[in-house]
Amino acid sequence: MPTGPKPNEDTKPQGAKPARRRAYLPAAERKRLIIEAAQTVFKRSNLKGARTREIAAEASVNQATIFEHFESKEALFQEAVVQPLIDAMRGMHERKEVYETAASPDELAGLARASASRHVTDMVEIFPLFTAALFSDPELGRELYREQIAPLIRARGEILDGLTRDGLDLDFVGLANFGMLFAIALDRHFGDGKLSGSDAAEGNADLSRAAAQFTRMSTGGFARRTAGDKEKMERDDGTAT
Repeated sequence: MPTGPKPNEDTKPQGAKPARRRAYLPAAERKRLIIEAAQTVFKRSNLKGARTREIAAEASVNQATIFEHFESKEALFQEAVVQPLIDAMRGMHERKEVYETAASPDELAGLARASASRHVTDMVEIFPLFTAALFSDPELGRELYREQIAPLIRARGEILDGLTRDGLDLDFVGLANFGMLFAIALDRHFGDGKLSGSDAAEGNADLSRAAAQFTRMSTGGFARRTAGDKEKMERDDGTAT
């Protein structure tokens, strides 16, 4: 009577290729790959729709590996989406000292243009994280806005103290400033970018036009001005000929 292994036993068929072993990665590198994969999946599916098996597949790791680094999907969302978003916004608002180095109005205008370009580029880049963080879960979004984002918007208004016209509320200035950046990024990601003057087909280089418009709106508003005011605004945003 045959004594060989049963068909359902764990035996390799003759001539079968050995299974490929995963390359060894240090724990820090595995964690980085998981975070990058999580950002991709969360942007696509938001917090509630994302599955850890999707993230594991995106990162080319076992699902169990995710939980070696993060205690839950929510903890991974916090580190992959929320924290990078907050870090980016803090970087956008920690530039007051740059304005204080200006020795003349023209130099201040040049610094404002460079700062506006960075702000627009930063917001376009973090916009997918923004939408995932704010709109994945209403309660989470409300908490994030009230405890993290709103104070940074308020800080943005305070940074502009001394640069705004009399009678403007600094909190509202910060909110309007943020709103313009958000609208540019919204148009860039969900439209064709032409409303904001940042044609998506032309790449990030074209964001300079949106940045110039942002600077003009921030420094002069949209109300009609005198000829002298027009010349000053064109000088400030770099569109003078």
